[in-house]
Amino acid sequence: MQLLDSYVKAVKLYLPRKQREDIARELSANLLSQMEERQEELGRALTEEEEMEFLRQHGDPMLVARGYRQDRPSLNIGIELIGPELFPMYLMILGMNLTIALGLTAVFVYLFKAPFSLEPFILPFLIQIFCVTLTFVILNWIRRKYPQPWYYPPAALSPHLPIARWHSLSGLVVWSIFTLWWAAVPYFPGLLFGTWAQGLELAASWHHFYLPVLLLLLAGIAQRAANLARPEWTWLLPGVRVIINGIALAMQVPMIHGFPFVVVNPAAAGHPLFEQLAEAYSNIILWGFLSWLWIYFLIGALVYARFCVPHVRRWLALRQHGTAMAL
Repeated sequence: MQLLDSYVKAVKLYLPRKQREDIARELSANLLSQMEERQEELGRALTEEEEMEFLRQHGDPMLVARGYRQDRPSLNIGIELIGPELFPMYLMILGMNLTIALGLTAVFVYLFKAPFSLEPFILPFLIQIFCVTLTFVILNWIRRKYPQPWYYPPAALSPHLPIARWHSLSGLVVWSIFTLWWAAVPYFPGLLFGTWAQGLELAASWHHFYLPVLLLLLAGIAQRAANLARPEWTWLLPGVRVIINGIALAMQVPMIHGFPFVVVNPAAAGHPLFEQLAEAYSNIILWGFLSWLWIYFLIGALVYARFCVPHVRRWLALRQHGTAMAL
C-alpha cells in the first residue's frame, strides 16, 4: 500500500504537530479498512489505478487535513491572502527556503572572502519572503477562483494525476514572453538598459551564457507545450525540470565569476556617469539576481528529483515485469 502510505504522509504535513501521529494512524486505519472492504467485494487486490481512484475520491490532502484542525491559521490584511489550507505549507516552505538561503549565503560570503556583515543576508532574506509569499498568494487566489482538487500531490501519487492544463498554459505564456525578451536583448539593448543603452553594453564574458540560457528557456517552453497537449505525460515535467535546474545551477559559479557584467561601450568611454551606471547595473545583476538565484535552482533540482523517483520506480517495475513475462 505504497500509495496509501504516501497519501497519509501528505495529510500529516498539514496537521497540528501535537496531534499529527494520532490522527495519521486513525486516518490510515480507516482508509485501509475501506480499501480492504472494496477488495472483498471485488474478490481480488486493488490495482494501482483503483487504489489511486479511491484516494482521489477521498480528497486533496490539504482539505482532508483541514477537517482535523480546530485552529485555522491564515494570512489576512482585511482580505484573505493565504487561506488555512495553504498556510501550514507556506510556513514550512518559507522556513526551509530561509534556512537554505541564509546558510548558503554565509558559505558564499566565506568562499568569496566578502566582508562578513548583515548586508549580504538582507536581500536574500527579503527576496525569499517576497517570492514565497507572492507564490502562495497567487496559489490561494487560483484555488478560490478555479477550485479543483490536488494542487500539490505527494511525489508517489503524482504519476497518476494528469498535469493541469492551466498550469502548463500559464507557464507557457509567462516564459514565452521572457524568452522573447532574452532573445531580443542583444539586438535591442534598450530592453535592458533603457535610455542608457547608448553608453552601456554587456561585458564579453556575459555573451558566453546567452545561448545556453536561451536553450534552457526553449526547453522549458517545449515541455510546457507538450504537457498542454499531453497532460497525461506526468514524467515529462519533473524529468525536464530536474535537467534544466541542474544545468542552470552548474552555470551559476562561472556566471558570478564573469563580474562585472556591464561595461561602458567605446563611444562613451571615460564618461563618469556611464561608469557609475555600469557599476550599478553589475551590482544589481550580482546581488539582485545571481547571489540568490542559485538557491532557487538548487531547491528546484532537489524537488523535481524527488518527483522523478516514483517514475523511475514504475519504469523499473515495468521492465522487471516485462523480463519475467519473456522468461
